[in-house]
Amino acid sequence: MSTLNTRLTLIQKISKEQDEKLWEEFVHYYKRYLYVVIRNMNMTHHDTEEIVQTVMLKVWDKLRDFQYQPSKGKFRYWLCTIARNCVIDSVRKQQSQTRRTEGLKEQEKTNDLSNIAMPKVEEIAEREWQNYIANMALENIRPLFKEKTINCFIFFTQGKSISEIAEETGLSENSVYIYKAKVQDKLLKEVKRLEYELG
Repeated sequence: MSTLNTRLTLIQKISKEQDEKLWEEFVHYYKRYLYVVIRNMNMTHHDTEEIVQTVMLKVWDKLRDFQYQPSKGKFRYWLCTIARNCVIDSVRKQQSQTRRTEGLKEQEKTNDLSNIAMPKVEEIAEREWQNYIANMALENIRPLFKEKTINCFIFFTQGKSISEIAEETGLSENSVYIYKAKVQDKLLKEVKRLEYELG
């Protein structure tokens, strides 16, 4: 645990030294997550892609002065606040262009900005983060196990009983239980590592 505490997180490293390799790593970890969060704000695929790029540019600029202090809040909330603001800017810009194009003084909103309130954004951010980290962790540990071992765990998360999994995989119930526990243990450690690394 001491190595975990003394090692710098990706966020701390990138805010100290904005280097291309670190930035690529940052984009690798956060781009897909931002995409899912922004799509949850009722944005189209095309708009989401554009907004993700805008968010990344803003983050790159802000990271120079960013001081990551986990005790003051989670990094993903800061990231999602930037995303929310970019979504609101994008929606307002679209509405303004539509008004000019159609010459209307009043029009129905294509996106309801009240749906992008901060408590809702934080709720989306947290829910999507948990899913995102769990899936990433599972992909990271998958090569460490045989397919049958991983499947025991996946079947269990799908609500199947130990006896159903044993029947489906041709393994003994004891083996299913042991395989599930091994994957679960490794998965929890990997989730913990990713949570620490990615803030």
